[in-house]
Amino acid sequence: MHSRDAFWLAPHLPFFLLAALWAGLVPLVWLVPGLVCDPVAWHRQELVLGFAGAAMAGYLMTALPHWTGVSGVKPGVTGALVAAWVLGRGLGLPCLPDALALAGLWLFPLGLTAALLLPVLAARTYGRVPMALAPLGLVAIAARMRLEGDGLTAALGMALLVALVGGRIIPAFLRARADGDTTSRLSVPVAGRVADLTLALALAAHLAGLPLRLTGGLLLAAGLGQALRVTGWALASALRGGGLDLLALLLAWAWLSAGLALVGLSHGFSASLPLPTALHGLTMGLMGSMILAVMARAWARRVPGALRLGPLLSLALALLHLATFLRLFLSDPGLSALCWSAGWALAAALALASLFRPMPRPVLSARRLPRPAPKALSGDI
Repeated sequence: MHSRDAFWLAPHLPFFLLAALWAGLVPLVWLVPGLVCDPVAWHRQELVLGFAGAAMAGYLMTALPHWTGVSGVKPGVTGALVAAWVLGRGLGLPCLPDALALAGLWLFPLGLTAALLLPVLAARTYGRVPMALAPLGLVAIAARMRLEGDGLTAALGMALLVALVGGRIIPAFLRARADGDTTSRLSVPVAGRVADLTLALALAAHLAGLPLRLTGGLLLAAGLGQALRVTGWALASALRGGGLDLLALLLAWAWLSAGLALVGLSHGFSASLPLPTALHGLTMGLMGSMILAVMARAWARRVPGALRLGPLLSLALALLHLATFLRLFLSDPGLSALCWSAGWALAAALALASLFRPMPRPVLSARRLPRPAPKALSGDI
């Protein structure tokens, strides 16, 4: 097993484990009546602020040394963030006063922001400041959920984060698998920027209380735009070698377009599709499968230039997709909750097993292969 210091020096170890455990436990509110005083509010809150918040911390704190050029993260910082996350889960119960709950719920994202922003500023890597500030979105989401009962802001906010981050890292992973280029940064095509802007406008329209059909129309357009941007990615060449790790990311990305379309249709275009049901395309489908697809990269078997997920990870991902379909098409959430929790139980077991294995380097990518030499010109020997 990793030493105590090694555990805290690698933030993905505690935070990915917490995310997997919490994701599997939260749906128990539907299977154990009376577990919390307001199961709907607690379920919605904890899947975003608890589960997604822990996964966000694991990813961002793992990326921090790459941003700053400073190796490692101080163990005390990781430990303090874990303590803040646990405290937020205890103080965020629906039956507690709003002021106390918000103080608890805000402590973790504010602490995470400070842990990211201060090193970035010290290293003068100012281009990373927007990513360092990303956890502040959880502060706004917590306020909207707690004070307004607004789950749509949370779902759209997380969808926008996935679009901004996933829309950069997924094509980078695809290109690295296709041609071995892991050094140069990809620029976001105009179509991708327009799709992201449209999604941001839809979120702004919702917050401003504009007509439902206007917000719905923007969401439908954003969903189409996010689907079309995939046509510019290196799909065929990257997946030719059977890269299930990349396929997992692409299947998760498909829920971005599908989820936005479902929520858009629920805004005055389809009377038979209620918003609470449609939202699960973005929460369970997009957020759940994308988080696991990214975390799985830390647990996958390394082979030169590629990652191998293995049967348990593949089954866990399949269970999440199945759980989402069941939640969208069945009125009783029980079977969906069981599939979701089973998938995350497998993920938690793999997270625990990773504590007993050597730390992969890099954590979320395959080992680099030399880039293929350019083809000789006709006049070359």
